Amino acid sequence: MKRTGLLAIVLTLAVLPSAAQVPDEFTNLKVLPEDIGKQELMSVMRSFAGALGVRCKHCHVGPDNLQGMDFATDELEPKRVARTMMAMTSEINDELLPASGRDPLLRVRCVTCHRGIARPQQMDDLLVETVESDGVDGALERFQTLRAEYAGSGAYDFSSGTLAGLAEMLARSKGDMDGALKVVDLNIELHPDVAYNHIMRGQILMQGGDRDAAVAALQRAVELEPDNDYAKRMLARVRGAD
Repeated sequence: MKRTGLLAIVLTLAVLPSAAQVPDEFTNLKVLPEDIGKQELMSVMRSFAGALGVRCKHCHVGPDNLQGMDFATDELEPKRVARTMMAMTSEINDELLPASGRDPLLRVRCVTCHRGIARPQQMDDLLVETVESDGVDGALERFQTLRAEYAGSGAYDFSSGTLAGLAEMLARSKGDMDGALKVVDLNIELHPDVAYNHIMRGQILMQGGDRDAAVAALQRAVELEPDNDYAKRMLARVRGAD
């Protein structure tokens, strides 16, 4: 089942503590107002949990059933980071955005960046990081796994441009033409009607000496975009190569 942002929020709210499990008096509040009401506090916590796709245990210490949870302790690092993030968004919303002069202002919220994941990260950065640790095959496997779970949620960019960027990095920065071709082939499988993917495939194949396959790839690019002068020039160049 694909995980959507709404589904993540619904599932998260289903496991949040009931009012009976939250103390009536709060201690160690450093960002939220000390006189915040119980229902308001629970609403804030629900918004955090939904935005990050996490449960209370992500920030608070206690058993999984939440009975006797220590909400006050700062033992867990995510809670300390959360305070910094709250201060950051407050500064953005209350000081920096108003200084822009725009009206109305679009306020920054946790979900603006997180979109259902605890550690927001750009897909292109994540793929490069995975290439370094697990190779191209590992990066593509991770891409497919995340795509199956998060496609449609907005958590990651699964568009054709993301894989195209990875292929270009592999070809130009690392000289890994085999790896670049694997990425391009997956991109074509997922986005068969994007002409640029076929152009990239033609360039990689030509560099590898497979002229016939390069011609076929570039022909497909021209079929998809008959007015693409770059694709037509590339095709003519490859056809005229010795």
